[in-house]
Amino acid sequence: MKSFLKRYLVGGRVLKTALAVTISIFLAQQLGLERITVAAIVALLTVQRSFYYSLVQSMAKLGSVLIGGILGTAFSYIFGMTPLGYGLVTLAAIYICLRLNWQDHIALTSVTAITIIFSGTNLPLTFSFEHILTALLGAVCALGVNLLFTPNHRKDVLEKLRQTEAGLRRAIDFIIMEMEDPGHDDQEFREEVAKLHQIINEGMETAKLLREEQRFIITRETDSDRYRQTFHICSSQLNRLEEMHNLALRMPVKVPHAEPLVRLFKIVQKLQFRRIHGKQGHYDTIEKLLLKLEQSFAKLDLPRSREEFISRASLFHLFQEIKRYYRRMQKMPEDLLTSPLHK
Repeated sequence: MKSFLKRYLVGGRVLKTALAVTISIFLAQQLGLERITVAAIVALLTVQRSFYYSLVQSMAKLGSVLIGGILGTAFSYIFGMTPLGYGLVTLAAIYICLRLNWQDHIALTSVTAITIIFSGTNLPLTFSFEHILTALLGAVCALGVNLLFTPNHRKDVLEKLRQTEAGLRRAIDFIIMEMEDPGHDDQEFREEVAKLHQIINEGMETAKLLREEQRFIITRETDSDRYRQTFHICSSQLNRLEEMHNLALRMPVKVPHAEPLVRLFKIVQKLQFRRIHGKQGHYDTIEKLLLKLEQSFAKLDLPRSREEFISRASLFHLFQEIKRYYRRMQKMPEDLLTSPLHK
């Protein structure tokens, strides 16, 4: 039932588009404009996923209508309602749009020019001006709706970031469990990883939307830049955790030296949580612990069995991966989940 409802659920952008079209037609009628379909079309094409992208689209659509209006007016005076006039104005519209790299706006430009010629009015300039004015009305309505009902992308990004950090800690728990008691089924870990990959990808996409909204900020690094950097780091960290889990699965038996690595991993896990939540971490302590563990591997006695040898080799590689995970974690921006906006 839930999947059925989700499949046919109307999204926010759809509702915004319908509202923008409704308002633009209503205002065009109230102002006595005859080309109300132009307002509806421009409003329909202007509503986008973010205000910035909507603004870009509105400028492009108005430019298309303006060029189409100028072409339609000029060719109407020269050729009138003749097949040659329609063909030449279409050719001119396509050529200009291609030169401007406006391939997506060829149809609107051509239709506007053809419509002005097709009107057969004795005052094509006046008709063209009304056409452009109506298009402007549609663009303004769409921009207003997009601005008023812009989703809170910052809140969504922070929620995805919180889920990502929590997911990374759960993945570490799976690896620790395998180190402490080898021989577990890895199906649950794989499901967790797949879910986490999806969350990270969604977080990156939402961060891009936030970046579009912050394009007007050109004097400093934006929050979206820090969020995207963090998601990229988390993605590489998740790949590293997958490799670490594979190493843990190769351990046929538990060896005593696994315990210090488990303690180290738990400390790294806590430091990750504290860093992203803006809490102080004891990095000097972990540096000393890393050095101590490095030295302890060199002092180990020779393994007594093939299983112990394989387990020790896996542990040594795990230690190297934990160090890399810790070094990479230190590049995460700090204090991302404690901003007043997130609260």
